Amino acid sequence: MEQEYIAQTTLDQMVGTDQDQLLKAAIPYLPPRGQQILSIYSKVKELSNTLALFGPSSHHMEMCAASAPSDQPLDVLNDIRRYCYGDSRKMLDQMVNLMAMVQMIKVMNETPVNS
Repeated sequence: MEQEYIAQTTLDQMVGTDQDQLLKAAIPYLPPRGQQILSIYSKVKELSNTLALFGPSSHHMEMCAASAPSDQPLDVLNDIRRYCYGDSRKMLDQMVNLMAMVQMIKVMNETPVNS
């Protein structure tokens, strides 16, 4: 059976588990008091895992930085875009389009014109 991929940031993957995602997915189906308790529990667990991740004996974030896809601004924006939606995604799309247009103008200005 094929596994469905759920887009998560690298940090979310490092501080969370599949069980945490299942817990969060169940929250809307609980009564209001249950939603509140489970939401707080979920966030406290994430915070605890994040604090452990940045502990003195951990080098996870160094590995994360070393595996960054690229230092090209356009590549970084396209990578970040995968985790956004709504107005944030629209803003990133505009930035990507603007940067592509600037790159196109640079190429056009560098191309010699045969007269």
